[in-house]
Amino acid sequence: MNSKGFTLIELIVVIVILGILAATAVPKFINLKAEAQTATLQGVKASMQGAAALVHSKSLVKGNQKEVDSTINLGDGAGFSNDGEFFITYGYPFANESEWKRIIDLDDNFIYLEIGSSSTRSLVIYRKDSPAPTNFNSPCILYYRAAENENSRPEFILNKCI
Repeated sequence: MNSKGFTLIELIVVIVILGILAATAVPKFINLKAEAQTATLQGVKASMQGAAALVHSKSLVKGNQKEVDSTINLGDGAGFSNDGEFFITYGYPFANESEWKRIIDLDDNFIYLEIGSSSTRSLVIYRKDSPAPTNFNSPCILYYRAAENENSRPEFILNKCI
């Protein structure tokens, strides 16, 4: 007898195969949000590193890269969002919210958190849709630590989102 259609066994095999494919593909799609958030923070990190290099080069020209607290004028069209006097420490941007908001123009989706004393100040940047960090190992944060002496450079540490 010639019948057209699928047997019950064939349908069950196809459903099992689709279930296996779905089980392996769904975790990939679930993790896309964390990967996108990490990529956004990587972009912010690159912007901060580039801006810090520009500020440092201006400081080298001015000759104040060995001073703990100084200022530098970036008002000559260097491309910063708000030109003018910027506070620097050892030739690099100071680690505080107001200075970095003037140097890189992030939107309102980011939160800045200042940590430490004036001599060992650090700045943590994280997205509003991420949980607030509880320590420096918290996921989904960008950590900036200002230069600690004239022979050091600032640190930019990115903790990936999970």
